[in-house]
Amino acid sequence: MLSRKENVQSELILYTMDDLVPEDSLFRKIDKYIDFSFIYDEVKDLYCEDNGRPSIDPIVLFKLVFIEALDGLKSMRKTCEKIKVDVEYRWFLGIPFGQETPHYSTFSQNYIRRFKGTDIFEKIFVNIVEQAIKYNLVKGETFFTDSTHKKANANKNKFYEEVQQVVHERKEWLEKEINEERKKQGKKEFDFTDKIEEKKVKVSYTDKESGYYHRNNKEKGFMYLDHRTVDSKANIIVDCYVTKGNIHDSVPFIDRAEYIKNKYGFNIKEWALDSGYDTLDIKKYFEENEIFGVIGYRRYQQGETTVRKYKFKYNSEGDYYICPETGIILPYTGRIDRNGYKYYSDRENCKGCSEIEGCCEAQGYRVIRRHIKEELNEKSRERRISERGKQLYKLRKEKIERSFADSKQNHGYRYAMYKGIEKNQNYTWLICAAQNMKNIVTKITKGHKKRDTNNKSRLKSLKNILLDFKIAIFPKNIKSPRKNIWGLSIV
Repeated sequence: MLSRKENVQSELILYTMDDLVPEDSLFRKIDKYIDFSFIYDEVKDLYCEDNGRPSIDPIVLFKLVFIEALDGLKSMRKTCEKIKVDVEYRWFLGIPFGQETPHYSTFSQNYIRRFKGTDIFEKIFVNIVEQAIKYNLVKGETFFTDSTHKKANANKNKFYEEVQQVVHERKEWLEKEINEERKKQGKKEFDFTDKIEEKKVKVSYTDKESGYYHRNNKEKGFMYLDHRTVDSKANIIVDCYVTKGNIHDSVPFIDRAEYIKNKYGFNIKEWALDSGYDTLDIKKYFEENEIFGVIGYRRYQQGETTVRKYKFKYNSEGDYYICPETGIILPYTGRIDRNGYKYYSDRENCKGCSEIEGCCEAQGYRVIRRHIKEELNEKSRERRISERGKQLYKLRKEKIERSFADSKQNHGYRYAMYKGIEKNQNYTWLICAAQNMKNIVTKITKGHKKRDTNNKSRLKSLKNILLDFKIAIFPKNIKSPRKNIWGLSIV
């Protein structure tokens, strides 16, 4: 029989908004476990007290961005369109049907008039992290840091070239040690000055604050770079710092590490990084702060020699190298260059060596370079190849890479919707705060589910015990009563 569905589009139904929102809704969980009331205290100085029209609730304003981030919606306009018809969004915002929803320009106008140039976005992010700490989801001892590129809202083909002067950052602590070594050798100290280099840089007509990123086998274009750090316990993001896309990964690391330590008071014990962070400054920072730092291996260019440097044994007391083939000693020549490399060689003893062709290069004798702070490299290598180092580096891929993948796949983080570093930084605080909220409630409710499952298992076990007891008391040839002697129903 052919049946036709009746038109019920105009049918009246009696339900509350609470009835229509599923029990396992993400927004219901966030509303239960995340406290947003702190926002009132943070923004009260940004509002007029006695004059002006009544404003929209500031919590509702920020929840608009959280909805956009949590569901990976493309724009605030699209978000506000969905809020009109989505009962889950209305419930989360506390706006019943029949009441007008915010216009899509509401948040942008509040941003321009109230929030721009303030630290309210950072405070919201930090408060969410602190709530994660209270839920015991942040241990504060082991961290993973990396960076990811986010495409700027700019056409990669519309740019002009500008000559910029780049001042190379100096390592004053290293320069001091180099000159001390020169003094020991009775040589004149180096006169270190700022190294200024002129570079042709591509500048976008659309977004001048973005940076042009180009690398082999990578997509080229104008980008922003998110330097992110996550905690090992529950993958909570504890820092997200935005720079131009052409800034090297290692440049802001030490400043952000100090920021994390001072902001939350963590006792940091371990830190895992990829090979892009392989710098002396970072290794020195780890040593000075007693942090077990693991940095990925970087493959440096090797010469044509077949007898590698690592085969030569270094004697720290005598400050010389020992040849692995003949046992010849290669002493320190007293030469140290401006980069801090000391040179070791023995021209005469190398001449009669049988391995001279495979060991020595064009000069006819072996020269080994050793950095004045080579012990930092050696300690870093020892940590990297240790069992704990291997575990941490493996975890790094699982933790920080998963955080980036979640942001890009589920929270609309592949492209920058706004122009300028400040605005991108502010929205990154909010997007990462939303991602942390999801992570917090997921971990909490996951624990609740395990307890519920265990309770059901215990109840089932108790039922089976009672059933066995019934069979033991009332054999099959005796008709068992509905209830046993304690009045418990056996079902």
